[in-house]
Amino acid sequence: MENIAQEIGDLLKKHKLTLGAIESATGGLISHLITFNPGSSEYFKGAIISYSNEIKINLVGVDKKTIEKYGAVSAQVGTEMAEKGKKVLDVDICIADTGIAGPAGATVGKPVGLFYIGIAHESGAFNRKYLFKDDREKNKQEAALAALSWLKEYLIQIDKKISTDIGYKIKPIVTCFIESENKILLIRRSRKVGNYKEKWAAISGYIDKQSVEEQALLEIKEETGLESKDIKLIAVGKSLEVLDEKLKIKWIVHPYLFYIRNQERIKLDSESIESRWIFPEEIDNYDTVPKLKDALELVLNRKKYDAQKTF
Repeated sequence: MENIAQEIGDLLKKHKLTLGAIESATGGLISHLITFNPGSSEYFKGAIISYSNEIKINLVGVDKKTIEKYGAVSAQVGTEMAEKGKKVLDVDICIADTGIAGPAGATVGKPVGLFYIGIAHESGAFNRKYLFKDDREKNKQEAALAALSWLKEYLIQIDKKISTDIGYKIKPIVTCFIESENKILLIRRSRKVGNYKEKWAAISGYIDKQSVEEQALLEIKEETGLESKDIKLIAVGKSLEVLDEKLKIKWIVHPYLFYIRNQERIKLDSESIESRWIFPEEIDNYDTVPKLKDALELVLNRKKYDAQKTF
């Protein structure tokens, strides 16, 4: 385990990342192994041993309702411990655990040895389920080893991603979908545009000095003639990375979804040679710019989530 901790430290230092831990059933063992290596203070900022629900709620910030609904030993709590711990400890990555080390504590559907490990990073918060079948001491050791192994795996993925990005130009763009009568507007790019000639796309453009939303409104006005008063913002999706190996460009796509009542108000400019209103499920029938379907799904899922939240 000490070797894994050393490898974790080397990767964290390589990319200047900080680490924190929110531990429950492991009782500080993860932090002990990480700090076993000299120089770990360079990247390890600290830990909270949230052994009780009160500490999970009052100090870490786990929602009381999450614990009441799913139980302290659950995927939801493991994920939330890492996510909230990242904010409380102010670190780039947070590792967390919750589990039943034994010999007591088992409940229906939750046996001794059940652990959930959580990891939170800027790319999101995730969890993994483990079931160990040893005594208390070994269960804690195996859980700590599982946490370090997954953390190492995660950091290797970050390392590979950063290495892949070397040599690529980073280009942030906004992609604007317009919705009307449950259909989405697709436009076919002309031969005058720089990239992806004659491919189907949404309204898009490079993000310059404006904010993302300002650029979205500007692109819509330039390409369709629509003013901000003519459209309504419905949803903003999470940014999407699209790697074009041929062009050596990594596009950072910011997807937006707008609603328009009157389709006839749209007047396309010379960058487009054709337009069609399609149902979202028909997008596979079109030769689109890379990952257009993924960008569309991001805003439609966000729209659905917001509608459920409002309801």
